[in-house]
Amino acid sequence: MPLSSRTKLVVWCIQFAVLLAGLSYLWLFKSFTIVADLNQIFSVEQEPEIQLVSEQLEQQQLRQHLLLVGHQDKTTAINYALRAAESLNAIAGIAVKVKFDALPQLDSIVRDYLNYPHAFISEQYRYLLQANDSQSLFNYQFNLLNEMASPWVAATLEKDKTLALADFFNQQSLPSAKLKNHDGFLIATKNEPVGHTRYYVLVNFMSNGTGLDLNVAKKIAANVTSLKKQALTQDTGVDYLATGAAFFTASASSSAQNEMTVFGAISVFATLLLIMIIYRSALSVFCTLFVVSVSMIYGYTALRLLFTEVNVLTLVFAVTLIGIAADYSFHALSELRFSKPKVANPLHTIRSSLLLSFLTTTAGYLILVFTPLILFKQIAVFTMAGLLGALLCVLLLYPSLVVLKAKSAMQVPNFISGLHNLQQVWLNNKLAMRWQLLFIIVGLFGLTFLDNDDDPRHFYKVPDDLITQQQTISDLLAEQWDSSYLLIAGENEQQVLRQMEQLLPRLEQLQANKEITAYSSISQWLPSISMQKSNQQLLSDAVNRGDFTQLNSVLGFNLAARPLDEYQQLDFATWQNTKVAPLFTNQWLQIQHRYYSVIKLKSLQNTSSVKSLANTYTDVFFIDKVAGISEQIGQFRLQLIFIYALALTMAMAIFWLRYGLLNAFVAVTRPLIAVLVALILSTWFYGSLTVFNYVAGILILALGLDYCIFYAEHGLCKKITLTTCVSALSSLFVFAILIVSSTPAVSQFGFTVFIGVVVVFLISPRLALVSKRNI
Repeated sequence: MPLSSRTKLVVWCIQFAVLLAGLSYLWLFKSFTIVADLNQIFSVEQEPEIQLVSEQLEQQQLRQHLLLVGHQDKTTAINYALRAAESLNAIAGIAVKVKFDALPQLDSIVRDYLNYPHAFISEQYRYLLQANDSQSLFNYQFNLLNEMASPWVAATLEKDKTLALADFFNQQSLPSAKLKNHDGFLIATKNEPVGHTRYYVLVNFMSNGTGLDLNVAKKIAANVTSLKKQALTQDTGVDYLATGAAFFTASASSSAQNEMTVFGAISVFATLLLIMIIYRSALSVFCTLFVVSVSMIYGYTALRLLFTEVNVLTLVFAVTLIGIAADYSFHALSELRFSKPKVANPLHTIRSSLLLSFLTTTAGYLILVFTPLILFKQIAVFTMAGLLGALLCVLLLYPSLVVLKAKSAMQVPNFISGLHNLQQVWLNNKLAMRWQLLFIIVGLFGLTFLDNDDDPRHFYKVPDDLITQQQTISDLLAEQWDSSYLLIAGENEQQVLRQMEQLLPRLEQLQANKEITAYSSISQWLPSISMQKSNQQLLSDAVNRGDFTQLNSVLGFNLAARPLDEYQQLDFATWQNTKVAPLFTNQWLQIQHRYYSVIKLKSLQNTSSVKSLANTYTDVFFIDKVAGISEQIGQFRLQLIFIYALALTMAMAIFWLRYGLLNAFVAVTRPLIAVLVALILSTWFYGSLTVFNYVAGILILALGLDYCIFYAEHGLCKKITLTTCVSALSSLFVFAILIVSSTPAVSQFGFTVFIGVVVVFLISPRLALVSKRNI
């Protein structure tokens, strides 16, 4: 027995009340954050241990921020740096530091190493000792004595007559070599074209806890922006250079939120204006707006229920739900406003169509839930839940809206009648199926030759100002390390140091081959205990052989060997208290009983060589998040092809049961042709395809199958032409506005769907031949 309109209304009210109660509970008792870091859209699948370590290292990097305050007068730069630090200190959730301990000086570094004689020698010095060639060794030592530019010889010669320690220090470079300490302030200098020197004072600040809170990021960015505006307004001659995750996050968040607001408002306004023109009823406008709002509530509730973090880009893509959810209202309004008065329950005729439409659309999005990319999971969950809300509104709530039913059937607008006549002409002159099949085959073959861009850095646009500031700071501080690095793991500190020592010769070779320009490893400053003992043994043997006789005669000193048991070695715990160790804090990590160290790389040219190097050793890992994400996106892109096939197969099965095999085949080829045309034109317009173009194909399939269902169910009549036209126009309003997005991923997504919707709208009336009904 069918439910009455009143019963349906009660059922809808009850379920919606339960939904709101659930949303209220989630709002109060479950944490939920909106993340603006676009790098977190994607995740790289790694071993759990390496995943944990790389995430912690990434979180450390996200917390670090730098502000350089510059002026031609050093004192003025310091004063404004103090003001900037005071201003930033007012922000809760960050720790600001503008005064620092003295940078390690030459004498203090030497003192930390002098108590461990003969423990530290360079690779070249070790090679000469092992060669037993006293003349070559002396020539090398004599060159060191004549190297007047090196202060290490004078600082170490009194305690180390072998010059081994001086040579060891000569090979090293301090991470903060370009920073000078002036009364506790770290200052970098920049030579300007006019001959002046500009002084930049460093202000360092870190966000508390793990990661970076979006609200804190916005406050940081707003604070620095305010400082810059004050400098321009007051013409102080001060400039501010800032970099860190907060500035990129705030920029991405602001851009996404602005676009979401503007795009959403324009889309809703255009859709409602279209409804007002077509259906000529303010209540119709309100009802559609209500359906869209309810669908948004359903989608948002699903996100809060299933996720603790949602990327802001998910909310930008959520705007697309407006066009899809509004379709359900359009179909109902068309039946209510344009059906003949004698039809008692016009909505009953489209119930099966709506259900089939919901099933086919949901099937496509359901597959996205099982993808490895979190962004598409969130979009799929939001869309499916939103469509469920829209469907329930139309099936349970709209039957009560009898006031919308016109007393006499309204006449469709003239342009719809003209479009309807044109569709009839198209049907009478339809292209033979063999030519359509040929196009599909050629299109599928052509897809294999299209250029695909899987680099996640091309999916969004970072403001040029932020990139310029980051590059300038890197140049001033000589900190230009790549995002990729080598990670070494071990059961204890010494095991990690030994692992790194094995890598150093290979890294030197890579540097000689210009595959990297530099690298930074703790083991360059701290050899393992076993290596220190080996060094001491080598030097002791060389002394006993008389390899230092010529050097002794030059220095006027008689070097005598000491018993090996008198030598001491510098262990890791002691080294951590040296002046050099704090400069390498971000390259060492301990988690429970495992130890990890990072080898930084600069200007890596060939990732395969470093990856091969890492694979040669146990517990050595090459971490390249960008490459890992690119590889995963490429795999997902191939999986999307399978998703297309699976979605079309599921749709064909549904159509087959209802319309027969041949008609089912015709139905699934409509959206397939639209997808192929959209992808080909997107390549021509943008130069390459991204994963977002392929994901757009899922939406084209969903909308295309919707149109096919209604033409197959109701035939080619003016009312269906009206409904599909309004549906297509509302979708085009949404996706046309996305094309102008500043985010390339969003723009490409919008363009592909826009083309696909136009094409599928033009060719879907072919399914009207399945049904001869004219309602």
